[in-house]
Amino acid sequence: MIKILWMLVGINSIALLVFIGAYFVLSDGRKVDNIESGWMGLLTGLGLLVILLAVVPLRFGHSTFTMFFGGFFAILPSLIALGFLLSNILPSLKKEKTFAETYYKEKKQIAIASAIENNDTTLLKELIKGQDLNIQGIRVWDWDGLNYLQFAVRLRSNSISFPVNDVANLAAIRILLANGCDATPALAEAVKCLPLEVIPEFITAGADPNTRGFVNPNPLIFELIGSSKEQNDLAILLIKNGANVNAKNENGFTPVMFAAYSAGTSPQWNDTWRLVRYLLEEANADYTSIGANNENLANIIKKIREKANTQKRTMPQDFDKVEAWLKQHKVYTSSL
Repeated sequence: MIKILWMLVGINSIALLVFIGAYFVLSDGRKVDNIESGWMGLLTGLGLLVILLAVVPLRFGHSTFTMFFGGFFAILPSLIALGFLLSNILPSLKKEKTFAETYYKEKKQIAIASAIENNDTTLLKELIKGQDLNIQGIRVWDWDGLNYLQFAVRLRSNSISFPVNDVANLAAIRILLANGCDATPALAEAVKCLPLEVIPEFITAGADPNTRGFVNPNPLIFELIGSSKEQNDLAILLIKNGANVNAKNENGFTPVMFAAYSAGTSPQWNDTWRLVRYLLEEANADYTSIGANNENLANIIKKIREKANTQKRTMPQDFDKVEAWLKQHKVYTSSL
């Protein structure tokens, strides 16, 4: 046994010398910075320390403890090398879970989710017969379990790592909607990754437009208010289908206040003023509501106008019409 340990010490010493020699060969002719040279010195020092911690007890120790101590440090480099080798080999040998296996545990649920994942709509129709489609899968990555409709939509959210067959995925979504899968839990994610024209099908299937957002507990309408036409069209769609135009977020802002505050004087948010106009002129949003810091819509608009004047910024026509609308309703005055 002692001879084997001395052989390992010798192998470790040779390996350290090879490591040092390779470093000097590879760094020859190029500039080595202080960080790289510092790490090289540290690694070399650790290598020498490990070898000495093996050599001294094996050479001068006489007790069982010193033999075990020296033996441990003689074997340590080999154990580290084996660990690196296994860490590189095992992942390639281990079969990766499918999305279906990740989100569901029961065999039948995995089968249905696999049909969705594999774009097999024919099999999906057969598997869901007589099944409860509103089961909840297992909790994954701090997300609550998904029903099958949420799973079908989630596949589209993961399209970077999992390319989705758009036609087959939409077909699966429509099959699940038609067969009574609860649309409300999937709506917040659906509005982010499905075509605009598909969202009314979720509403028709019973999705609650006043459900919470996908990334925060505020009503979903607040997540849809944005700088792009598509985002604001989605917000208008939800409003037309019953979203509460006077809901409040954590700051006490209603959608019309939040939209105006978010848009500010930014040219990138010009389309948002179209949404503000819609909320006031057609959706009968409450324009007198008071939010955080005693803010109301008139105060927000007045501050934006003052900032625009300071920046010499010409505001879009929709902003001017919002300003005029508030003046007409006698809740806004301007020094201009």
